[in-house]
Amino acid sequence: MREFDEPSRAAGPGVVADGPVGAPTVLVIDPAGEAVHNEIPATWRPLTEYLRIAWLRVPAAPSWKSTVDTVLTRHRDDTRAVLDVVASGPIAADVIELVAAHSDLVRSVLLVDPEVAVDVPFAHVIHHTNDTPAPLTLGHPDVVQGVLTALELHRTT
Repeated sequence: MREFDEPSRAAGPGVVADGPVGAPTVLVIDPAGEAVHNEIPATWRPLTEYLRIAWLRVPAAPSWKSTVDTVLTRHRDDTRAVLDVVASGPIAADVIELVAAHSDLVRSVLLVDPEVAVDVPFAHVIHHTNDTPAPLTLGHPDVVQGVLTALELHRTT
């Protein structure tokens, strides 16, 4: 597994957000800590025309679990809120556990290369890399396409 504790990944903002306030929100919980320059990765920027993207950088946010819980709790009374969560690899189990406490609020958890078996109805594996032990980065175009495909499925059901 790739080491995500590099000092350069811990620098920069803990959370970066872009997109229209009030739009459906995708909360990306990134163990690799991309988005170090106060912008979401370029592959995600076109989505900000119609989605709110909140990118939580785990290396720069040591208390990321409480941050996620706080964000989800703040949306508890907003009946218009549409939230999907994206996470990968080593934090998949923690994210599933956190979201389980808010399963009525979060529409889905979309996982990339989870290190655990996924057996809850709200969680879906959108990408699984077979030829390398390192999870695909969440900024990778294949991840963006997997998220778009999953969200379109939700929109039509």
